[in-house]
Order: sequence, then C-alpha cells, then structure tokens
Amino acid sequence: MIGIQDSTTNHFGSLIRSGGKYIIPKFQRDYSWDIEQWDDLWQDIETMISEKGEHYMGYLVLQMTKGKDCLIIDGQQRFTTITMIILAAIKSIQKLIDKGVEVEENERRVSTLKDTYIGNVDPVTLEYDNILVLNRNNDNYYKEYIVKLGELKLRNTSYTEKLMKKCFEWYEKQLTNKFKTGREYAEFITYIVDNLHFTIIRVSDEMNAFKVFETLNARGVQLSSADLLKNYLFSLVDNTSMYPDRIATLEDKWSALTKNIQAEKLPDFIRYYWNSKNKTVRSNDLFKAIRDKIKTDTEVFALLNEMLGYSDIYMALRNANDELWQGNSNISNNIELLNIFNLKQPYSLLMAAYKSLDAALFERLLNDVIIIGFRYNVISGKNPNDIEKVYNSMAIKITQEKVYDRSMLKEIYVDDNEFLPLFNHKTIVENTRNNKVIRYILGKIERFKGGSREVNFSSETDTIEHILPQNPGEEWGEDNYDFDALIYRLGNMCLLEKSYNRDLENKTYQQKAGVYRQSAFVTTKSIPDDYSEWNSDAINRRQQQMGNCAKSIWKIDF
Repeated sequence: MIGIQDSTTNHFGSLIRSGGKYIIPKFQRDYSWDIEQWDDLWQDIETMISEKGEHYMGYLVLQMTKGKDCLIIDGQQRFTTITMIILAAIKSIQKLIDKGVEVEENERRVSTLKDTYIGNVDPVTLEYDNILVLNRNNDNYYKEYIVKLGELKLRNTSYTEKLMKKCFEWYEKQLTNKFKTGREYAEFITYIVDNLHFTIIRVSDEMNAFKVFETLNARGVQLSSADLLKNYLFSLVDNTSMYPDRIATLEDKWSALTKNIQAEKLPDFIRYYWNSKNKTVRSNDLFKAIRDKIKTDTEVFALLNEMLGYSDIYMALRNANDELWQGNSNISNNIELLNIFNLKQPYSLLMAAYKSLDAALFERLLNDVIIIGFRYNVISGKNPNDIEKVYNSMAIKITQEKVYDRSMLKEIYVDDNEFLPLFNHKTIVENTRNNKVIRYILGKIERFKGGSREVNFSSETDTIEHILPQNPGEEWGEDNYDFDALIYRLGNMCLLEKSYNRDLENKTYQQKAGVYRQSAFVTTKSIPDDYSEWNSDAINRRQQQMGNCAKSIWKIDF
C-alpha cells in the first residue's frame, strides 16, 4: 500500500507496553464518542469475554516521530475510550481500598496497572507522565481529573470534557455491576488489553498518512481524512510571541467551518470548493494539491475565510428549504430535484455561480443543470464522473470572468437521438427516492399536456397508479404479459387520486378505465379513449407519446 512504512496486527497491550507515547496531534478532533459508541464497544467486550475470544478493533494509523513516540493520525476515539475503560476499572479498585477491602493487595494492583497502562509518576511533582497524550482541548481534563481518579469536574467544562466525564462514569457503572473484587478488575484489564486487536499502520509523514486514508476509504473504511488537512494548515501558522492569538483565531475559524459542515461531509466540501477555483483533482490527490499551493500562514487564513463563505452555499445546495432560497420557489424546487436526482458533480459549478453571477443567471444555470442531470443521469444512466471536469471548467470560468457560457454544457447534453430511445424504454423500480422521480416525470408531462392539477413529490392526496397492477391476479392472464418487464415501465404508470386508487387494486383494465375517466388528471382521463385494451403494445405506444413530450420539456436550446 502506498506510503506505509509497515503494517502489523497487534493487541492493545503490546502497544501500551512498547515504551513510547501515543500523542493525539494538538489540533486533532476532540473526543466525540457518545453512549451509542460506548455501548457498542461494551457489548463487543462482553461477548469477547463470555466466548473467551478476541475482538478486532479496526485500523490504527500512526505517524512515527522521535524515538518510540508516535502520533495517532486515526483511531484516537477508540484508543482514548479503551484507556478510559482501564482507568474506570482502576478507580473501581481504588474505591475498594477506600472501603478498607484488601488494602495492601489492591494498592499494589493500582500502582502496577497505572504504571503499565497509564504512565509513571514524577516523584517530585507527583504528576503523571502519561503514555496517552490527548489534544489541546482534552489533555488537561484527562491529566488533572480522569488520570488522578479524583472527583470529576463538571462546572466550567466544555462539551467534549463533559463527554469524557460521562464516558468514564458510564463504564465505571458497567464495571461495578459486573465485578466485585480487585482481582476481578485486574483480570478484566489484563484480558481486554491482550485481546483487543488493531491493524497498526505506521507511516513516515502526513503526506503518506493521507494516501493511506484515501486507500482505506476506497476499501470502505471510513477514516477522518479532513483531520490530516487540518493538522497541515495549523502547522503553517506562526504562533510566536508577536502573534500569540493566531492559533486561537484559526481554531475558531475551523470550528465555525465544521459547525457549518458536518465532519463526514467536510472532505467532500473541500474538494468541491477546491475544484470550483482550481484544476480538477480527485479525492486522493486533494491534499497534495492544497499542500503544493498553500505554503504560508497568510494563505491559510485566506483559504479558511473563503471556505467559510462557500460553506453556507454548499449546505444550502443540500436543502431546498434553506433560507438562501426563500422567496424563489423555482430555485427551491430545483434544489430539491438536485438532491432527488442525487446530483453532486455540479456542486463546484453551482457554488461558483452563486458567488459570481447575479440571481437571474444563477437561476438559469441551475435550471440547465437539472435538465442536463435529467437527461444524463436519470434517464441515460451515464457515468456521472465523466461530467465533473466540464462542470469544474465552467466553475473556474465563472469565477474568473463572471459570465455564464451555456455552450460549454453542450458536450454533456444527451441529444434527442440518444435520449428518446432510452426514455421510451425506461423502467423505474419504486423506492422512496424513485417514487419522487416518477411523480416529477408524470407531473411535468401532465402540465405539458394542459393539466392544471399540482403534483408534489410527497402528495398525500395523489398516488402512482400501475395500470397493469404490481401484483396482477388471474384475471389479467399470465400468458398475456411479461409482467416483470412491463410493470415498472413509465408507460404503465399514471397519476391518480388516492380516493380512486384504493378501490382499484387488481381489477381488470375495463373496470379501471371507468375510474380513470373520472380523474382530474388529463393524462389519466385520456387513457381509456386512447387505448381500448391494455397490453405490451399499449404500454410501448403510451411511453413513446410520453417521450415526445419529454424531449420538449427537458430541452436546452443552444
């Protein structure tokens, strides 16, 4: 694997007993696990103990530093939580000492366990030289309160410190309910450290760590790749005595960015932002591209300030009800379609357009993107990654020239010769997302044909009616239809009021036709007049008629 110095599988105890420190970089993410993660780990530990087995904890990415010390690049939440469990068990032994239970034996246990798994005490200061060193927001609380096994401070503590307190107390409660003697607690600690296994990946520098992140992400292991970029940016900032507040200012800006954009979406946002202003890069090349261009603290602050400005737009593109779109129903509806169609490739273009174009041009561009997406993604099912370079090139042009050149979309516009045959044979199997797509298509054709009844994506009064039923009975004749090929064809679907639909079920076409004539939907009302019987030929003909409407509805005139 690219960038790996070595890769081994080892248990937690061998890591702790290696003689080095495990340091969470100063500006890594704060402790964030909550009861759901605590309970998952506890259930795994209980199962492991009851079955006298082992448990695999996943990847631990370490960056080597001086001597035996290393930085925890990924895995700090798991590493910290296991250490808290050990400390909770040691405190449980300490409580036995306080009650006068096996005092001498339990004091030896506490001393040995803390020396082995937590750290050594300086005989002068009586401070612990901890094996685990947390980040700048967590380490002081960890050292002063949790490691010292005293009363855990609650007042004037941050959210992440409160989480650490809750974590410690939650595990302390689980342990107290499970064990009674100091020997049992000591045996528990020994067992878990020797049977919780990690795949240890050691890298030489942050660039190799990033490559490892991307490789693991490609394999479905979700790692915090944005944290690495954060560490690099913070490493560039001058925090000398002349500028003592720069780091704090940068931390505030990064916190504001992560507040706007949830952590799991941050890497995607950064890439879309970057591609809106620079040559297109793939995810695994993003860090290198930023590192090659951002070299000074001035550039770091400029980057963060601009990303903050773009972050509001990015999140608004994911929410049709965002306040940015209030007062413009056309934009709001198209933003909803952007998400229903699952179109992410246009994000860089749309962010640049919102920043650089006037409202009318942005609305026109968004409308064109929806048409492109409908033809290219929804109906044609073409590879969405192939259009990203076009969108990104347009984003750069718009950022630089403040103009929208529609002709640049022409190379990704699926023309009628390709679009019509695909539309005419389109099958859409229903699910939550696809139901909205079907409603949208049928509703647009309804309006195109002169209908006045409004259709929304989640109407409670209208339904999608399958003319040939989804579960046809014997009256439809098994030999007359290739059911699987026809039921989910667009030509077999129509809009129908719920009050009518619930009575139809599997009735014959002739029985259904009488109900269709009563519908307020013009495209449904006309079905009995256009088709005397319902078979594969009728479905094909109806879908071709729909296709002739579609090529005019979803059309860009270049």
